[in-house]
Amino acid sequence: MRSILLTSAMLICGAAFAQTEEPAPSFDVADIHATPKGVREGRLYMHGNRMEMHGVTMLRLIATAYGVADDKIFGGPNWLDTDRFDVVAKAARPVNQKTFPPMLQALLGERFQLKVRHDNKPEPVYALLLSKRVLREAAAGEPGCQKTNEDGYQTLKCHSVTMEYFAGLLPGVAPNYFDHAVVDKTGLTGSYDLTLKWSGRGQLGAGDADHPAISLFNSIEKELGIKVESQSRQAESVVIESVNEAPSPNPPGTAEKLPPPVTEFEVAEIRPSRPDTKQSFSMKSGRLELFGITMKDLLSFIFDLDDYMLPGIEKWVETDRFDVIAKADPTITDGTLQAMLRTLVSERFHLKTHFEDQPGPVWALTAPRGKGKLKETAGEEHAGCKRTPKDGAFTYSCRNTTLAQLVDKLPTVGGAAGYLNEHPVVDLTGLKGSYDFDIVWSPPARVFGRVGARPDGTPATPNGGLTIFEAIDKQLGLKLAVEKHPMSVVVIDHIDRTPSEN
Repeated sequence: MRSILLTSAMLICGAAFAQTEEPAPSFDVADIHATPKGVREGRLYMHGNRMEMHGVTMLRLIATAYGVADDKIFGGPNWLDTDRFDVVAKAARPVNQKTFPPMLQALLGERFQLKVRHDNKPEPVYALLLSKRVLREAAAGEPGCQKTNEDGYQTLKCHSVTMEYFAGLLPGVAPNYFDHAVVDKTGLTGSYDLTLKWSGRGQLGAGDADHPAISLFNSIEKELGIKVESQSRQAESVVIESVNEAPSPNPPGTAEKLPPPVTEFEVAEIRPSRPDTKQSFSMKSGRLELFGITMKDLLSFIFDLDDYMLPGIEKWVETDRFDVIAKADPTITDGTLQAMLRTLVSERFHLKTHFEDQPGPVWALTAPRGKGKLKETAGEEHAGCKRTPKDGAFTYSCRNTTLAQLVDKLPTVGGAAGYLNEHPVVDLTGLKGSYDFDIVWSPPARVFGRVGARPDGTPATPNGGLTIFEAIDKQLGLKLAVEKHPMSVVVIDHIDRTPSEN
């Protein structure tokens, strides 16, 4: 009997060892290449067994693959958030939120030789702490919150919400105050009615007796009896050990297995807009509806252009308006719709263009005093920049960052756009190192004392703090000023003013 049981146990054990683990999900075929110049970052697209990401940085690819925020990615070279790639892949099974991350991890490991390790590193958070008992539990009712603007103040009114819900709401409601996650440590377990009123963070210190500025932190403590305190907690992070800048070549046969998407609409109509047409833009589920759109808007969209990239255009290109209605397969991605619209406009208006470099005004970042006050990066630092709130000003903190990366991001940073929206920003410093630095400046309305003032780099008024130009000069030892510099632009060789017949 014992031998029979032993034999049976050995058979069961042998059967268990004979079973093989199911292989990790992976893509059957993938096309990875550097993004063509001018293509902007697109969103993640998944449909059926196909995945597409266009114009994405390696930083975003890693963040997407491992499910972490990009500021939880440490180490690695400083090209991680500047070099851009197009990734189109197809699997044997449907791609979804559960199967996708390990498939992308495997793809990055295979094509970029990406190696990472997981770690726990401290991250800053805001903690809600009970200061004094003010709140009373709400009567029964549908929970929810509404944010409005009243008399120059931002207001938030919530009914029957928990403190946990309120904490999760704050970063989205007031990102200039809560630039980190918020955790509830009040110990309150009920549901409450809340009413808060506060000023924008850039307005603090600029109020008067009739309309005083109110900090959101003060409002929360006064109205709710809750104190906001900066703390830290351990958070899952990803540390990059190695990664190649260039992906390995596409395997033979990739083009045949991943044919390019169709480039023509099933049906399309272009017509001049009626004078009373309101401008609108809709692109969803394969259907394109554009009303009251100028040709300049169309060209900017189909070629991903900034205003400076369309010099010397005829007047009608900015004034004549058109309606475009087109239909394609509902599974077509937004990027494919954009390419299809480019084909449609080119055919119907007989559009012919070419790119060339032409001198034009730019915001040039230069280094008249060499490295100035810049400090070389030391140690393992996350490569990238983050804007953090500061009362009445903006702080832009960069670590392991090149100046080329800085000028790439600066025009889109809140508070910088008000200064740098007229021209592109280019790096002419000649400095190739990676640096750690902070820039603190005030928005134009605060510096110049009125909304809409034209910033030109002139000295700040006594009530205003530093312009971005002064901040870069004083804090980095660099200079940011307008110069002439060759830039890539689109030259229109031919375009008809009237589209051909539908």
